[in-house]
Amino acid sequence: MSLSEEKIPRSKLVAFGIPEYAIYLSSIPITLYIPYVYSADFGLELAHIGLILMLARISDVITDPLIGFLSDRTKSRFGRRKPWMAVGAVVMMTAAFLLFNPKEEVTNSYLLVWSMLLWLGWTMINIPYYAWGAELSGNYDERTRITGWRQVFAYAGNVTVLALPAMANEITGFGGLPKEGLTIIGSLALIALPSTIAICLFLVPEKNSYGSSTASLTTNFKAVWKNGSFKLVWIAFMLKYMGAAWGSALFMLFAVHVVGEKENVAAILLGHYFLQLLTLPLWVKLSERIGKKETYIIGGILFTLVIPLFLLIGNGDTWLLVFVLACVGASGSYFTAISMSMKADVIEIASQRAGENVAGAYIAIWSLGQKMIGAVALGICLPLLQYLGFDPQGGNGPRELQILSLMYVVPQALMYVGAVAFVWRYPINAQRLNRMRDSFERRRARIGNRLTA
Repeated sequence: MSLSEEKIPRSKLVAFGIPEYAIYLSSIPITLYIPYVYSADFGLELAHIGLILMLARISDVITDPLIGFLSDRTKSRFGRRKPWMAVGAVVMMTAAFLLFNPKEEVTNSYLLVWSMLLWLGWTMINIPYYAWGAELSGNYDERTRITGWRQVFAYAGNVTVLALPAMANEITGFGGLPKEGLTIIGSLALIALPSTIAICLFLVPEKNSYGSSTASLTTNFKAVWKNGSFKLVWIAFMLKYMGAAWGSALFMLFAVHVVGEKENVAAILLGHYFLQLLTLPLWVKLSERIGKKETYIIGGILFTLVIPLFLLIGNGDTWLLVFVLACVGASGSYFTAISMSMKADVIEIASQRAGENVAGAYIAIWSLGQKMIGAVALGICLPLLQYLGFDPQGGNGPRELQILSLMYVVPQALMYVGAVAFVWRYPINAQRLNRMRDSFERRRARIGNRLTA
């Protein structure tokens, strides 16, 4: 199939990518705002928050594989993926609003219930959505365009999480504090989730290149785990994602207690996400020139070199914090788009080999790992920080602040190094993908000839 035949119109890429804006808008505050706000403003213990946010994802062990399995088999006049996304939008927007804008006394149970429901809605949207994305094109570079556009909207969601409260604070005086920013984002989620998902569902048709899966749930997931290429990119993604989740959980504490910034945290983070938006197209272009694996490795090395600069930041070093965050944003913006594009290549090979649609199973394993790893990061770093003597209410000495700085930087750097090491062994490039397609085509032709003989 030629590149011209596979070229997806930009309008369709925009319509398909725009739900990612609302998904990020409604999920990023879990790690960015919740640990700080629920401890400092609502009085929950930091260790309890970390454990609750980890427990909230335990149910995903059941829901992620189940929804992936059912999504591959769903038959409706609207398609396989779309009904799940529509229902998931309702669940996620309700949970996001109540979690980010609590109207009653906040307890550990309140945090647990609404966190669980938020991630259930996230699962119902994302597993079908990402499976759909993996099926949207069979072209090696076009897949990076798809994931790149989707990630542009994700970064736009990140920018909104920070910019909107800052703008509201300038205009109305409400939004400068983390708690106020959380309320604003929760309210916006009520509008953004249903409207952006509706645009995608109505304007983008599903593509069904393979028949519905007929294998059992167990057979599908055994096949996923036997896929060596998938395991390499999956483990690399999980290491990098754990580093990102770890850093997100500790950033607000780092900014407030080490740097001494509280009211301007959102504005400070804008440089980081703005550089991600600006540099992502450059990483996509680079991957088209030198390959996805090579681009991933270059970005991972740059990121590992930049992250230790946070250790140079101390009290009052606001502009240094802005600069380092911008460098981190520029060096790390490649990560999700390239990883998802590599994953789509692996899923195509697996579907060609199986002769049926298995995208849901692969996305379910990916999603489950992503949420479990993010939960483990929260469940370890926040209780560990409290155990080592740090108090989010204040009154920390030089030792506690140094511990916070080291915990913020060192684990992230180690996880990024591990991610690069695994991707180094990833074997699939454009040439190999085309050779495998030709091999599968010849096999299908031989089978067809035998059946007609």
